[in-house]
Amino acid sequence: MASEQNIQTFRDFLTQYNLVAEQCFTSCVNEFGSRTVNAKEESCANNCLDKFLKMTQRVSQRFQEHQMLNAQANGAAM
Repeated sequence: MASEQNIQTFRDFLTQYNLVAEQCFTSCVNEFGSRTVNAKEESCANNCLDKFLKMTQRVSQRFQEHQMLNAQANGAAM
């Protein structure tokens, strides 16, 4: 059971990782005439990933706050 849950968690992580990588690549990489990543593309990709990580962190914090409030409300109701 735990192994199946770990596998599903890893699959979810990889799916999310691939979606972010694709979104940032599509948004930031426009020049395909060179093998190297130019400074503008690199900066854009770093900012894209940074925004995603900050958003994920903020959503997680809000979710935890919501869970705590629900737990307190359920505890007070009993």
